[in-house]
Amino acid sequence: MVGKKLFNTALSFLFLLLFLPGTVSAGSDEPWIAVLLSDTEKAYDIPVRSFTDSVAMEVRTFNLHGDIRHDPTLKSRLFKEKPALIFALGAKAAFVAKLWTNDKQDIPVIFAMVINWQKYNLLEGQANMVGISSEVNPGNQFLNLSMFAPQIKRIGVIYCPVHSAEIVEQAKNAVKMLGMELVERPIQRGQDFRRIYRQLSTIVDGLWILNDPVTFTVENMVWLEKRCLADRLVCIGQSKELAEIGLMLSVRPDVSNIGVQAASMAKNIVKRGQSPVSIGVMEPLGTQIYVNRRTADRIGIELSDQTLNMATEVIN
Repeated sequence: MVGKKLFNTALSFLFLLLFLPGTVSAGSDEPWIAVLLSDTEKAYDIPVRSFTDSVAMEVRTFNLHGDIRHDPTLKSRLFKEKPALIFALGAKAAFVAKLWTNDKQDIPVIFAMVINWQKYNLLEGQANMVGISSEVNPGNQFLNLSMFAPQIKRIGVIYCPVHSAEIVEQAKNAVKMLGMELVERPIQRGQDFRRIYRQLSTIVDGLWILNDPVTFTVENMVWLEKRCLADRLVCIGQSKELAEIGLMLSVRPDVSNIGVQAASMAKNIVKRGQSPVSIGVMEPLGTQIYVNRRTADRIGIELSDQTLNMATEVIN
């Protein structure tokens, strides 16, 4: 009789563990998302925070710390409990996520904050990869340029066709709609940038700077800041740092929106069953505009209070 009571008590306790809300087993089947970071970068903090706040699923963070060899156990820990989705931030994380899911393509991957994502062939051979571009649409960039400097009609661009042919092709259509002309100069080697700039600067009144790995180097950008001032050219790029070092205008994606946008994509995939292939790589939602007022004054561009009010930040 005593043994039967003990058995019934144990059975009741097991029932409570298995079925009562809030127990460990009750939440074991809930989907969770792995956030994979390329490194410890402050730039990732805002999108990770907004993603976590918006996605309404458990989020666990994993960090490559700049090198896939840094932690040999990272992959096994990430896949120990199968994630419903991986949100990869930065080029290294995106490439590693592709590598790790090559034989696990039932696990979707959303990548973001990958400059010039096309050069990494992230979509090639993968049906599970989607992303958010780190480049603002050319039409949006030129529209902002026309508002801050309406006198600009001929815009030059130096680029490597291997990396940037697609975005330059998009730009050709955008400038036509705004009554501008795009003067393009392709190069294959970074050391040709300065020579081609000198030729181009005599026939244009503005320069469009791409996130092209051949042309977009620290040395070229520091040199370009002095040259644009000397040649009184309006230069437009896609990072706040360019405006800070002295180029006049930068238009970049709104970083806080990246996390919210990725969370919306994640919910559509995990909760609503949307196919990653049907999403592809999306344009970033929202922009941040940085204008260097001191540079504008030095090259003779008058900025009205109305246009300055449009800027996210005016750098003096």
